[in-house]
Amino acid sequence: MLATVLDRGRDEVSTAVALRWAEPSVGGAEVSAPYLLATAVFDGSPPAVPIVSGVHTHSDGLLVWPHHGSLTLHTRHAMRRLVPGQGVWLPPGTPHDASADPGSVSCYTYVTRAAIPSHWSALRPLRVRRALQEMLLHLDATAMPDDLRLRTQRVVIDLLEEDPHPAIDVPVPADGRIRALADDVMRDPESELSLEAWAARHALSVRTVTRAFSRDVGMSFARWRSLVRMSAATTLLAQGRPVNLVAHRCGYSTTSAFSAAFRRVTGVSPTEYLREQTVPAQAGR
Repeated sequence: MLATVLDRGRDEVSTAVALRWAEPSVGGAEVSAPYLLATAVFDGSPPAVPIVSGVHTHSDGLLVWPHHGSLTLHTRHAMRRLVPGQGVWLPPGTPHDASADPGSVSCYTYVTRAAIPSHWSALRPLRVRRALQEMLLHLDATAMPDDLRLRTQRVVIDLLEEDPHPAIDVPVPADGRIRALADDVMRDPESELSLEAWAARHALSVRTVTRAFSRDVGMSFARWRSLVRMSAATTLLAQGRPVNLVAHRCGYSTTSAFSAAFRRVTGVSPTEYLREQTVPAQAGR
């Protein structure tokens, strides 16, 4: 009897997760003619545009980027934590879900289909430099003649470039039961729970979890969790947190072990990453 109840519960979780991505809602802001783009800014104050929660899509293209703090972007096959300077381009109709960390300023720039460059047909990391951020925020907050606004919007689109240091992609399992486990791990990268303990918590066998990660993610659970921890580390480093604190918050007992793991994933040391990515706290608006 208990086994039947557990099986039914696991099946319901799997079905719910699958439906979230298979049947996303459609909504949110749209670009009004004759303009090429529009930016929605969320800084904790009451939003001026409709908010769509959960997995959804947009009829326009979307550039997701944080101005201050960090945000987490979920797409069908991966999770990314973005820090200032990093952005992700989502073509029209791409299912996604995004959430900002407390105290962050998150921005969503919608681009009308007619203005999307032909080579932006797939999800891609884009560099959103500080000057470009300020141009987008200026367009959002400032009244100006239509011809000037359109010229500025064209310049903004031309200035967007591929990011040479994109956010860490954390692939996620397709199996809804395993994705629920993965979501829990991503919410608690500091946890020292073993694979056996995580599997037991979700009423799954270790073999089932191991096979799912190998099949859907293409790596072991241990290697995948290392990616999760490094993704969390980039957010903490961009906030200016000391390396030793970041190491502890990401489940490492020593700074040296954390630094070695960080370099293996990113190609640079935490100190080098900190120097490249840190944005002063007063930059937020």
